Amino acid sequence: MNRFPRLLSYAITVWPGLLVAFAIAFSGMLLELLRPWPLKVVVDYVLGGQDLPGTLAAMAAALPYGDTTQGLLAWTIGTLVVITLASAVLTYIGTALVVKLCYRLVHGLAGELFAKLQRLSLSYHQKQAGGDLIQRMSQDVYCVHMAVSAVLLPGVISLCTLIGMFVILAQIDVTLALMSMVVVPGLAGALLLFAGPMDRATRRRYDELGSFMSFVDQAISGIKVVQGFNREDLLQAKLQGYAQRLGGAYQRDVNIGAAYKQVTLIVTGLSTAAVLGLGAWRVIGGHISLGDLLVFTSYLAALSGPIEAISVALGAAVVSGSQARRVFEVLDSGEEVPERADPVDPPVIRGDLQFEDVSFCYVQRGDEGPPRTVLDHVSFTASPGEIVAIVGATGMGKSTLVSLISRFYDPASGRVLLDGHDLRDLPLRKLRSSVSLVLQEPYLFPVSIAENIAFGVEDPSLSQIHEAARMACAHDFISRLPLGYATNLGESGSSLSGGERQRIAIARAMLRPSSILILDEPTSALDARTEAQILQNLAQSARARTTFFISHRLSTIKHADKIIVLDDGRLVEAGRHEELIGNGATYSALYRHQELAVL
Repeated sequence: MNRFPRLLSYAITVWPGLLVAFAIAFSGMLLELLRPWPLKVVVDYVLGGQDLPGTLAAMAAALPYGDTTQGLLAWTIGTLVVITLASAVLTYIGTALVVKLCYRLVHGLAGELFAKLQRLSLSYHQKQAGGDLIQRMSQDVYCVHMAVSAVLLPGVISLCTLIGMFVILAQIDVTLALMSMVVVPGLAGALLLFAGPMDRATRRRYDELGSFMSFVDQAISGIKVVQGFNREDLLQAKLQGYAQRLGGAYQRDVNIGAAYKQVTLIVTGLSTAAVLGLGAWRVIGGHISLGDLLVFTSYLAALSGPIEAISVALGAAVVSGSQARRVFEVLDSGEEVPERADPVDPPVIRGDLQFEDVSFCYVQRGDEGPPRTVLDHVSFTASPGEIVAIVGATGMGKSTLVSLISRFYDPASGRVLLDGHDLRDLPLRKLRSSVSLVLQEPYLFPVSIAENIAFGVEDPSLSQIHEAARMACAHDFISRLPLGYATNLGESGSSLSGGERQRIAIARAMLRPSSILILDEPTSALDARTEAQILQNLAQSARARTTFFISHRLSTIKHADKIIVLDDGRLVEAGRHEELIGNGATYSALYRHQELAVL
């Protein structure tokens, strides 16, 4: 349960507001403790005719007409009205303040979680379901809200209320006061009995909810494939399975919580009955007055409030702790591409790259099965101004190799040097700011085209955006759109064709003034004429950059300064096109195969 103290530590960030909230809550508690006493004044001193005790008599005498029966009654009723109104106002103000503070805590925790997710490597994200991470971001972060608003504040105030009630009741009758507190160990026993099952049930409920959301996210993302293959019925059946498991987990969670609540009500009810019987016997014996009995009865009726609040707070602590576990699992995840505390920070990055005996393995999702080797002792160099083409069959490690340059992953062995520095020694932000990339599957955000092109640059001018679009052969088709560069795109750019998305992604990379340019199958969806024009523009831009070009179309990389051939993760050839053709080895075979395929 060390998760809960850690969760409460976040409340320190809003401690001034939290102190005010506690002060308001304590004021309301004191008013509630005063509420039964006007009843005693009316019964014993107004209706019963008893003499007021010294302090109360002095207070009544200081009030206008307070020394008369009618005046005392009016002041007593007025006091009760003031207590009721003041309690209502304090409750409203306190609730509003707590909600405001708790949402600040939720936003802070969500921001911390989001920042952590952005720092975690691609390996982590590939092993985690996206829907489950969304569940943790959107729902589980409310654990800090529950910890403060449903556990800390009501728990402390209710405990103080119980102590205050006990002190007051002990002044009336110690025996009855002790009897009324018998309920506390009963509630503690109920918590010990139910805490474990509630924690396990809540944990399973939120895990199943994460799995359910992940499945829905995947089904919606792949809706074109689902509809294209007429597999709606299959996914509907799978959804029912996920829904049944979620429903079962939800029912068990609710049932255990309901059982816990009913047990606490039974314990409270039995205690109340025992105290009420003993209290009546004490009145008959003349040990307390009728007014004392009514005050005691009022406190007894109110006693169930803080007791129930404490039991609810204890249950909420279990629930918030289970949600916190899912949040802290992410926050405590080791960063597989950690940054040095004292990184080397060169003033300029030229783009001189060197791979030294680099190997890399992928860990299977869920750590199932042995790691899969993707790169096997790869070594080569790339200099500023060079265009380095990387070729090989599908799955040979081409995309993985260039991913190491941006430190999306770190090598399992060997090292990658940039301007003579190990990438792991450089500031991560500076390293990635020196790299522009076009991914194999270009991702566009659901914002305007101009914003997508400008994504990697701070406040570029419109003319710079237009020039980058021209370099990517995108300016003409963008200009023909009704809103031009202000056109808002659908999710992942779904309102555009594949070739149009690629050209916008190329424009985004061209606009960024980086020393390294990575192009991973950037023209696979383009026609030959557009591809040739873009390649010509890229060649002009590459003079000031180190450019890596991955392509299955070998005809597009014939003029590269260096061609690297990968086969089963190993670098088997490197050189210019003419040299590799003359070798008659892997590259030559691939090139001849593509020429025959075209014929």
